[in-house]
Amino acid sequence: MPELKNERAIAEQFLKEMLKADDTGNYELFVKHYEEKDLVDFSPERFEHDIKQMQARNGKNMGYEYFGALKGYHDGKRCACYRFVWKGIYEKREALITIGIHHKDDTWYINESTVR
Repeated sequence: MPELKNERAIAEQFLKEMLKADDTGNYELFVKHYEEKDLVDFSPERFEHDIKQMQARNGKNMGYEYFGALKGYHDGKRCACYRFVWKGIYEKREALITIGIHHKDDTWYINESTVR
């Protein structure tokens, strides 16, 4: 989708930062682009626990391949969100990586990040 070129670039930059945060255990880098209200119950301890489980299941991330985007979905809290999906290539397996973003007050935020 050419009309999502800028949004995709933003989401991919966020993805790169989050993968680096996963590899280094850097909570602050991982949550850098979330709104504060979306971090309720997501403590550094929970991040550490989640990362240990993910690394045990997947191994280290070796790369990713872009799959596609969903424009303008409603996540239950916000309108006009964008969801981007990549195939994550890990040492032990492949997984789907999803990053959801939205724009608010001249700033882009993450509202979803999953590895399945």
